[in-house]
Amino acid sequence: MVDTANTAAESHDSKPLRVGLDIGSTTVKAVVLDQTNALNDVLFSDYRRHHANVRATVAGLLKDIHQTLVDLGRGDEPIRLAITGSGGLTLADNLHVPFIQEVIAETRAIDEEYPQADVIIELGGEDAKITYLKPTPEQRMNGSCAGGTGAFIDQMATLLDTDASGLNDYAKDYKTLYPIASRCGVFAKTDLQPLINDGAAKPDLAASIFTAVATQTIAGLASGRPIHGTVIFLGGPLFFMSELREAFHRALAGKVDEFIVPTDAHLYVAYGSALIAGEPDGIDVDGVHFEPRTCDDIIAALDDLKNLPANTPTMPPLFSSDQEREAFNERHHREHIHIGTLEGAKGPHFLGIDAGSTTIKATLVNDDREIVWSSYATNEGSPLTAAINIVKKIQSELPEGAWIARSCATGYGEGLITTGLHLDEGVVETMAHYRGAEMVSPGVTAVIDIGGQDMKYLAITDGVIDSIAVNEACSSGCGSFLQTFAQSMGLTIQEFTQAALNSDHPVDLGSRCTVFMNSSVKQAQKEGASMENIAAGLCYSVVRNALYKVIKLRDSGELGDTVVVQGGTFLNDAVLRAFELLTEREVTRPNIAGLMGAFGAALTARMHYEDVADDAHDHDAEVSAGQSADMAGSDDVSVEQDHEVVIDGVHHTASNILSGDDLDNMSMTSERDVCKLCQNHCKLTITTFADGSRYVTGNRCERGGDAKKKRSGRPNLYDYKYKRCFAYRRLTDKKATRGEIGIPRVLNMYENYPFWFTLLTSLGFKVMISGRSSHELFETGIESIASENICYPAKLVHGHIKWLLGKGVKNIFYPCVSYENNLVPNTDNHYNCPVVANYPVVIGANMPELREDGIRYMHPYFNLANHELMVDRIVEEFAWANVSREEAETAVKAAYAEDKIFKNDVQEEGFKALAYMKEHNCRGIVLAGRPYHIDPEVNHGIPETICALGMVVLSEDSICELQPGENLHLSDYLSEGEEDPRKKNANGFRHVGDRKVTVSRMPLRVTNQWAYHSRLYAAAHFVASYPGLELVQLNSFGCGLDAITTDQVAEILADKADVYTLLKIDEVSNLGAAKIRLRSLKAAVEEREANKRRLAAQAQSQSRQQVLPNKQDQPVGPSAAELAAQRQAKEELAAAEVQLKAAQDQLAAAQAAVEAAEKQKNAAEQPAPHSTGFRKTGSEAPTPGRQVMLDTVMKSNPQLTKAVKDASRRAAQAESRLAATSPNGKSARKAAKKSGHNTATMSKYANKVPFGKSMKKDYTIVGPQMSPIHMSLVESVIRSGGYKFDILKTASREDVELGLKYVNNDACYPAIMVIGQLVDAIVKGKYDPDHVALAITQTGGMCRATNYFGLIRKALIDAGYPQVPVIALSTQGFEDNPGFKATPTLLHRAIKALVVGDLLLKCLMRVRPYEVEKGSADKLYQMWDTIVRETIEHHGFSDTAKKKIGKHYLPYQTLLKEIVKSFDALPLRDIPRKVRVGVVGEILVKYHPDANNHVVDVIESQDCEAVVPGIMEFMTTRPYITDWNEKNLGMGGNKKLYSLMRWGLDRYLNPVRAAIDLAHGKFSQDLPMPELVKKASEVTSVGVQAGEGWLLTAEILELIESGCPNVICAQPFACLPNHVTGRGMFGKIRRLHPDANIVSIDYDPGASQANQLNRIKLMIAAAKKNHQKLAAAD
Repeated sequence: MVDTANTAAESHDSKPLRVGLDIGSTTVKAVVLDQTNALNDVLFSDYRRHHANVRATVAGLLKDIHQTLVDLGRGDEPIRLAITGSGGLTLADNLHVPFIQEVIAETRAIDEEYPQADVIIELGGEDAKITYLKPTPEQRMNGSCAGGTGAFIDQMATLLDTDASGLNDYAKDYKTLYPIASRCGVFAKTDLQPLINDGAAKPDLAASIFTAVATQTIAGLASGRPIHGTVIFLGGPLFFMSELREAFHRALAGKVDEFIVPTDAHLYVAYGSALIAGEPDGIDVDGVHFEPRTCDDIIAALDDLKNLPANTPTMPPLFSSDQEREAFNERHHREHIHIGTLEGAKGPHFLGIDAGSTTIKATLVNDDREIVWSSYATNEGSPLTAAINIVKKIQSELPEGAWIARSCATGYGEGLITTGLHLDEGVVETMAHYRGAEMVSPGVTAVIDIGGQDMKYLAITDGVIDSIAVNEACSSGCGSFLQTFAQSMGLTIQEFTQAALNSDHPVDLGSRCTVFMNSSVKQAQKEGASMENIAAGLCYSVVRNALYKVIKLRDSGELGDTVVVQGGTFLNDAVLRAFELLTEREVTRPNIAGLMGAFGAALTARMHYEDVADDAHDHDAEVSAGQSADMAGSDDVSVEQDHEVVIDGVHHTASNILSGDDLDNMSMTSERDVCKLCQNHCKLTITTFADGSRYVTGNRCERGGDAKKKRSGRPNLYDYKYKRCFAYRRLTDKKATRGEIGIPRVLNMYENYPFWFTLLTSLGFKVMISGRSSHELFETGIESIASENICYPAKLVHGHIKWLLGKGVKNIFYPCVSYENNLVPNTDNHYNCPVVANYPVVIGANMPELREDGIRYMHPYFNLANHELMVDRIVEEFAWANVSREEAETAVKAAYAEDKIFKNDVQEEGFKALAYMKEHNCRGIVLAGRPYHIDPEVNHGIPETICALGMVVLSEDSICELQPGENLHLSDYLSEGEEDPRKKNANGFRHVGDRKVTVSRMPLRVTNQWAYHSRLYAAAHFVASYPGLELVQLNSFGCGLDAITTDQVAEILADKADVYTLLKIDEVSNLGAAKIRLRSLKAAVEEREANKRRLAAQAQSQSRQQVLPNKQDQPVGPSAAELAAQRQAKEELAAAEVQLKAAQDQLAAAQAAVEAAEKQKNAAEQPAPHSTGFRKTGSEAPTPGRQVMLDTVMKSNPQLTKAVKDASRRAAQAESRLAATSPNGKSARKAAKKSGHNTATMSKYANKVPFGKSMKKDYTIVGPQMSPIHMSLVESVIRSGGYKFDILKTASREDVELGLKYVNNDACYPAIMVIGQLVDAIVKGKYDPDHVALAITQTGGMCRATNYFGLIRKALIDAGYPQVPVIALSTQGFEDNPGFKATPTLLHRAIKALVVGDLLLKCLMRVRPYEVEKGSADKLYQMWDTIVRETIEHHGFSDTAKKKIGKHYLPYQTLLKEIVKSFDALPLRDIPRKVRVGVVGEILVKYHPDANNHVVDVIESQDCEAVVPGIMEFMTTRPYITDWNEKNLGMGGNKKLYSLMRWGLDRYLNPVRAAIDLAHGKFSQDLPMPELVKKASEVTSVGVQAGEGWLLTAEILELIESGCPNVICAQPFACLPNHVTGRGMFGKIRRLHPDANIVSIDYDPGASQANQLNRIKLMIAAAKKNHQKLAAAD
């Protein structure tokens, strides 16, 4: 639409024309303002799609604007143009016109039109924003996911077979709302599809989708800040969809006074940009002035941009020549599976139906496994109807003499179709896909399936599914991802593919979420990249996302030799080619890629077919051998009486599938109900068929609302532990002498409640526990959740506190527990998780209800491992209740005794479960997680699902004390009738005898620092050796610690070739996906055991044949030459075996000597061998203890090691020659060729290579960059100790990509960047891997940074460099580095270097924004960096100083004074002090420019001064909190030592203070540490010590109170400590300091730089406005 105002030409003299252009991800909007500021009185406005051609679209708009002005007689008039929007930054720079941050333009427009507005809620195509306008503007934006945006709504509409507008129409008639995930299309689809398949009404589903969007936006973005007052709705979805607005009305009912929907909402950003274009103060930054220009001038400049050189990073083309492309086409466009016809078909046929989420596929195969009929179609929202039509069609077309012998279903709708149509069986879809792939490519080792929104990876070893990976957290990189981009470019997917194939330089776009990929694509387009190159780049991105995020591939060899790819996305040749190039292997794409599930189901039916016509039921050789495994792997093998057909007078078994009238008359009714048979209250969909059979969905257990059915008798430790934990009767009001006290049922209370209940009850309190968790309870506390990235169990705490307050409880006790009891011996520490330990502090800071009169909220710190201190702490904390010491002693004694009983009871129940498995010959699953995972709301009924599959559920703490190989005496637990486990004795509590446990320390790769996780490792160690037991790990979405634990648990299990399964869980149930994984695990394990039995039977049969040979069956013998070759090979093998035996005897003797001499092996240290050659994996791996012994022996005896290696090699070569000459040599070689799965084993990482003394002179030690100013000086410090030492200067994008490849992607950004940086230096050949060592600090605290050491070792070994030593620099001495010693001299220099680094940082930040000569401050810093380095390395002497300042010798005090004097003397502009912006946060992203996207440069570019606190405060917090630690935790350490450290630190810092005083106030003094401790205590607790801990809060307060209220809090995405000490404290800080202008920025490999800039610049705009107000007031 184009609006032209008839403004009189003569009235235009006073103001130049103002033009605002908003260039978004898909559209360009323009507004032209004349004399008035009103949006309803513009000269021109328009809204156009740019189809990825931004330059041409903008040129077209400007030409139309020019024509409009010409028509008005004003064509030559200059205009002031300002550009805004996500796609406008580079264009604005190239045209030299001002760029306005989108959010600033938007807030300016709202301020003009609706000054009364308080909050803006905006939903765009792929972004969601909440902007708070008062008192200080602050914006929250989707930082990591596109869930809950316009694109998400479009995806969901597609599932309902409509568009966004149709979805809105449906929602008007809703009656019921269902819980649906809006975080991601993957999860929402998982919730929505079963409801669609089960017949839920579309109006209900549409309204549920909108409700999910509203909940996601509010919960995810408000982050504890309430939405109230006047709310403005902006963005297309909220403008066009009335029912989406209604969903927000429902969610915010009672909180918002007025909702406003502006009529031209889509033009607001362009309008705001036009307003600012006319305000020189808004567009002139840092002295840059923009003059008005004519339209012709701008159009000409735009035309010149065609010739700009592209500097976008590129990748190799998909095909380097036409020959390559022809060979590719020939390989992939051939027929792998022949598809015949039904013409002339005879005999048994087997039907497979794959009922997918939106499609239904079917295949009919004959007895020769040939497909004779197939179908692929959408299910039109009813899989059952679609299946009926398929069956009818097949039955009508089958020729006489052919029949459906057996039928099988798979996929989403498997259960419904199997029940309704009476199919013979169902099979889990992973097994179906595997069987199809095995048929296409015998010996398949990997199957990768990429669909529209889901991705699956099956790893196969020895014919059994080894592991399964799915995209649990994100749908980026799936087919819909490409579809979205194709549409944005105005292409069909076919045109898009063709464009990609024709690319010559594909653009490197990384592998990220669609939200952020957009900014990369737009950037590439603006830099001149062609559509073809962008399309190919996107195809590369899809594959990289699949390989590194889902499959987590470290090395393409892990895929094995035979890879099958399938799913709709692989029909795209460009994606397929990118996959082959990135994995460096040719793969198979079957010609039936879309039918593989159905084909596998048909093959499954054939495998299980037994015909009555066959006397011995030996229809097929594979049936009897594989029968038991497959029947067990499939949950729905029919028990009906088989039907029969008569063909040519012979009776044959036929399928039970409905036919004829039964099929025609089949009807069903669906009803919804809530099951009340337990407290889960599952929402059921019950489908009843005409014959009375029922199919129930939504149920967590097998009862499904049927009261006649009993729950599974299988032991369920989760259920037992939940009931046992809270099975306590509180005191009556009469007996509760001290009144009532409430405890929330949250986090570690699922472990510690028996302790606290007993303690408080003993003190005379009536203990009130909050109610059971539920989604409704979660929603009651949603507004006070301070961080959207925190885990769901933590989010639930807010609702539980509300529950207690709602019940009138006035005293709430929710303690902070930093240290748990040491639950497993021989660990490195027993911390709690940083969130669990400190979350009570966050609750206190963010729930206003707790500050009301009469409410006492207790959140004291405790150390549960310090039993003696507990009495003092209880007396102190309960002084208000007059608790005496004697009472406290009794209560504490009773509490520890009850805690012991509780843990013992759980272990006893674990014994019973193991005994049950033995008695009933069934398998068990150890569901390993954290204590709170027993909460049914958190685990979503997964334990009941496991029991329903016929397996026993154990918890990790029920078996963690059991040792591999221990005699368990299970017969003691097989009988019933034991006494009540809670029976108490006369003393009031029961005594439990200690189990005498000798725990051998496992050679873990990680530091075993967290109490609950140590039980995970111990449980995995036991499971790996116990038959019939498997482990499934539960992982809450966003749990940072599990980035460490999951890999370690997988390695422990892989050591014994056990299958590892990880289930990610969140606030929305994803039970469908979990059930698929669990069924697949069960099927895989049972098939593996069946294979073992089959192989054993074959071996037995062969041995019998050798004993009793049947001459008639003997094959023709080998030739004389073959016999001679075999004889020679056998002789060589025998000789090699003798040599190997001799070497092994020597090894055994040496081992014995080592055992006898023990530690004397260090007497004469030898260089560590690079690789031992002895490492084994799988079932034959040596025990951890033996592995350590082997490593010790091999290190001490290098000659012996060489002898054994040589002998092993010769034996292996001889064996392979023998295999080659044997008759079945070919198959033997194939069997020996294993795939690369399960290569990450505990044994693989067990052998640590220490940095030996002899390495000091030859090895270069390499450290990562963390803070350029400080690390430059640290480099000189280490070199001064005689070491070759380098700090890597920068971290590139390639380093981050490499880090993503070798580090668990859930690890924090610093881990990914640091490890990528270090490994990249070796991979790229910058250092000799045989003469380099890597160094990293190891904090030893509760943050996961302690585990960087283990992560680096894993990355090095995975990258093929096991010989590289890793030096851990820590005060705890976790790791042994005999060749590197931190001497007192080195420590002295290091402290001086950090102190001087802080001073240089302070001086540089202070003067650079004001320098007269551009670059002079940096030049001065470079000079002082050189001087300080020289003084460190040359004992205070510097040649550079002699040259530059005339002083050769600079002792410490003189050096500091000279630095301050020279920076003070630097010529500066005589202008007022600029707006100051502080930068605080996690240490790496705070100081490392490459990690924080050069945030200091951004601040200075906005004409502000950056203030960055020093590093010494972080390094020296411990000595200043020793008294607090001693008093509260009993962990104060050596008082005299810490007192001495404080005195010593003053000796280093006092000269700095004296030097700063010389500048007469130009450089600010830092607050002394005791003052910072005091400040932090006002807001948070000094007990918050994870990561930066309380210091982060203290730094924010110091900045605000020193006149710098504007603060950027930089943190890695999902950094656990920052949830507590950063975001968790913002609300309280703002209450104390209303002028605080704080923005929290997440940094991550996938984070959007545009998003970060938007929010930083909004904060700076607000800061400038406030600064102007203050200046005006003065």
